[in-house]
Amino acid sequence: MSLAFTLAENLKVVEGLAPQVGAVAAVTSDYVSVKNLHKLFAVIHYNQGDADVQTWRIMRATDVTPTGAVVVANTAEIWSNLDCATNDTLVHRTAAINYASGAGATHKMVIFEIDPSTLGDNGAGLDYTAVAVGSTGNIAATSYVEILFVGVPRYPAPAAMQPSIVID
Repeated sequence: MSLAFTLAENLKVVEGLAPQVGAVAAVTSDYVSVKNLHKLFAVIHYNQGDADVQTWRIMRATDVTPTGAVVVANTAEIWSNLDCATNDTLVHRTAAINYASGAGATHKMVIFEIDPSTLGDNGAGLDYTAVAVGSTGNIAATSYVEILFVGVPRYPAPAAMQPSIVID
């Protein structure tokens, strides 16, 4: 018997950062709303072309523009595979507000599990989030990166009927 679950119909899947070659600069994904989500998974796909350590961090803001953007104050669960070319195993890492993905020039995947209830700050409306990298090391011109957001909706309905998470 097959499972009555379809990724495209049961989860909200949106592009956070289109696939791009590194700009030798800091990179930040689009900001998305987590108002109507139970969880948001940020999936970072990174083909590292140099040996610089990259520190990925979760940001929060009050809207998608992003007003008041700051690094999150609470930790998130993190998984990573630091060499996707040799295995398909995601390793559960220590929960943190950021993750240093290592120095090897390899094909990597990092996943942050973001709980929307941890983004708020005493009613300040910090319910938009993004993933950023830079300042501690920039994306090299020989590297490629893309970020995909997968949201678990708070209210049951087909994904096509769910509220947008990319528009205020």
